[in-house]
Amino acid sequence: MCALIAVAACSTGPSRSSVPAPADWAPEAGTDPLAGADGFAAPPTALLPFPEPAPAGGNPAAPAAGGEGSAAGSLGGGLIAAAGPLGMRLLDPSGEVVGLLGPDQIVTQPTWSRDGLRLAATLVHPTTGAAQVAVVDIATGAVATTPTSRPHFFYSWNHDGSRLVALGPGQTGGTAAYIMDETGAPASDVALQGQSIYVAWEPGGRRLLVHAGHQLLLINDVDSPRDNQDFGLVGVDFLAPAWVPGSGDFLYVDSYGQAPDGLGEEELLDRRSATSPQLLRRSTGAGDITDLGPAGLYTMLAVHPSGDRAAVSSASHERPAPGGDAAGKASIPASGSAAGVPAGAVQIVDLATAERITVLDRIGLWLEWSPDGRHLLIAAGRDDPGGMGMSWHVWDGRQSYELARFAPTETFFRNYLSFADQYNETPRLWSPGSDAITFGASTVDGDITAVARLSDAGAVTSLGPSDVSFWSPPRPDDGLP
Repeated sequence: MCALIAVAACSTGPSRSSVPAPADWAPEAGTDPLAGADGFAAPPTALLPFPEPAPAGGNPAAPAAGGEGSAAGSLGGGLIAAAGPLGMRLLDPSGEVVGLLGPDQIVTQPTWSRDGLRLAATLVHPTTGAAQVAVVDIATGAVATTPTSRPHFFYSWNHDGSRLVALGPGQTGGTAAYIMDETGAPASDVALQGQSIYVAWEPGGRRLLVHAGHQLLLINDVDSPRDNQDFGLVGVDFLAPAWVPGSGDFLYVDSYGQAPDGLGEEELLDRRSATSPQLLRRSTGAGDITDLGPAGLYTMLAVHPSGDRAAVSSASHERPAPGGDAAGKASIPASGSAAGVPAGAVQIVDLATAERITVLDRIGLWLEWSPDGRHLLIAAGRDDPGGMGMSWHVWDGRQSYELARFAPTETFFRNYLSFADQYNETPRLWSPGSDAITFGASTVDGDITAVARLSDAGAVTSLGPSDVSFWSPPRPDDGLP
């Protein structure tokens, strides 16, 4: 139940896995020495120079199956990272390729820094399995690479772009977290290990909130991870906490009823069986805790950029009364889709009053606020017997509507949608102008980089083949309404 701070003399990354850490992991500290990459044909050390995004109406893109879709060339700003099945293409919104990374390598986890100036990814040799962390300087196209013993399966940049945390399976099991500098090189000789690890960077700061197994930790100095604040046991695995911007507070789900220190395993299990999971807001300073109401065992959080509200997706425990209740909450179906998605709902929670409104009467599998904060993107399953049908929904502050229907690529579904609450830490499907989204979609013509625009609901445009695709965030000088 405890997370361990383990010294790793050359901690440069564990083996890649697309599934959660095994439940039978034994908490043993160990080193993860840097593996040699003998015979590894290194990827290009520079990309093509990146021009400014093409003007509106640049290069039209062919529409994907399932929607006529006008060309994405009318979208302005930003770049799209489209990875797989080999290599990664950097695209402007028209679909024009402006950069290539590792065209003969497997490129996974393309992750934009929060200012859009850098991009990190894992490069894996398709034959030997030798891996590198690659960090691209978007302004110059230069690529810095650092060998890893085995590939990382998640990255997250801190808010000033000076540090990068990487997650991957630990050498002896479980999950390990490694802190790297802006080039992808190790910034600390200490690795955090636990049965499972989810992380969240403090907005505007360098503190790192870590949910390791059943435990919550706050790393005060990521270059010295032993300097941490222990918030105790919360009893929920595989759930990402979320910071509240401008407050020093964070949100999390507790299924142990705010258990005091020192309780044994049997007492904790008794508390969990007698209490329902609760959504809590906690101060990192005074430690004050505010109860924001019930949560589910599967819960996803996405805090609005303003910090005054949060989107919450939770699986329901029981069938609600028909027609909802006096608070205006919608009735939630007792069963999910034929694909096995659990029943639930997406709600907006006022973080000051704990009041809630339901914006979608089914569980959300992806939640992401647009950069301008005006729209919430929600992925939800469809009643599609024998299929993987999904829909993107958008809540515009007044109502929710279906933006596009799609089938996710296997990679997008397995590696991203299955862990979407962690990817809320680094949102990247929205365009920087908040007028479109990109995602990996499977079509009759193969897996593609898909674009769906708010102005053209129901249509999906293809920007060519890929497994996954992510849009760069706004640049610091872009400004938002």
